[in-house]
Amino acid sequence: MARHNAHTGDDRGGAPIAKAGMLLTIRYETGETETFLLGRRAGKDAAVKVYSMLSPLGHAIAGARLGEQRIYSMPQGPEHRVTLIEAVPYKARVTA
Repeated sequence: MARHNAHTGDDRGGAPIAKAGMLLTIRYETGETETFLLGRRAGKDAAVKVYSMLSPLGHAIAGARLGEQRIYSMPQGPEHRVTLIEAVPYKARVTA
């Protein structure tokens, strides 16, 4: 079993894991993709969408590894299946 490195957001093998402070890209079953920051807004001027760890999507995707599928649902809504396709530290993505 892979061990999680909480400091970098990588498992012991170096694969990124979705966690707070990461810029994540997910793919819905429809093929549509969405990129967002998991956690809290980094600054007033941040132009990226943010999902809280307590939101249905944030709660479901936290801890996912690349290629892993997760299912979440909105209150009184259908289930959605998403796949994590990219996870990078937020600042690294913004300054790159």
